[in-house]
Amino acid sequence: MIKLILSGVAGAVLVFGATAPAFAAAPREIPKGFLKYEHKKAQDKYMTWEVTDKAQPLALLTDCPAKRPSVRKAEDSRTVNASGDSDYRYAEQVVIMPSPAAAQQVMKGLRTGAASCATKELAVKTAPVVKLGDEALTVSAQNVSKQSLGGAERAVVVRKGSAVLVYSEFTAYGKIGKHDFTRLLADARAMAARLCQAAGEC
Repeated sequence: MIKLILSGVAGAVLVFGATAPAFAAAPREIPKGFLKYEHKKAQDKYMTWEVTDKAQPLALLTDCPAKRPSVRKAEDSRTVNASGDSDYRYAEQVVIMPSPAAAQQVMKGLRTGAASCATKELAVKTAPVVKLGDEALTVSAQNVSKQSLGGAERAVVVRKGSAVLVYSEFTAYGKIGKHDFTRLLADARAMAARLCQAAGEC
């Protein structure tokens, strides 16, 4: 596992080369350096980034992990997790399923899981995103207990062919608003275009 450190997600400037590295033939493998954040150098002591190619659950719905759809049959995956103190986490993830149909099942399972994750103290919402990949949605999970308004998680999930990509963010407090998805959507749109170029997932 490689640990990388950045000077904060919000201030990071992401610049990619004109050509994305191509995926290997089946079973497809994600090239090293393909994800947006995995190549960053150690720059700051406040944020620690971990990159892993080990199979990971989808990087969202952390309050009810049993509700996340299975991606165990994925051909390959890579997950980048950022953490600082307990108040902030950020994740980037690309999962390559064996077929578009298998990726569709992941998205279907995510919608079902998110709906069943909601409780009186956890407000979970999904909403479709148009003109992004073959299908996409935002997911939010907000702690709405009487004690405090906190535990705010938001994510953008996109299917592009047989690929599923996730950008998610967690803060320990604060009400979720539409503006919270701006950066997540920008990252997701850039990666969707990159997948089209490198893996033919258009």
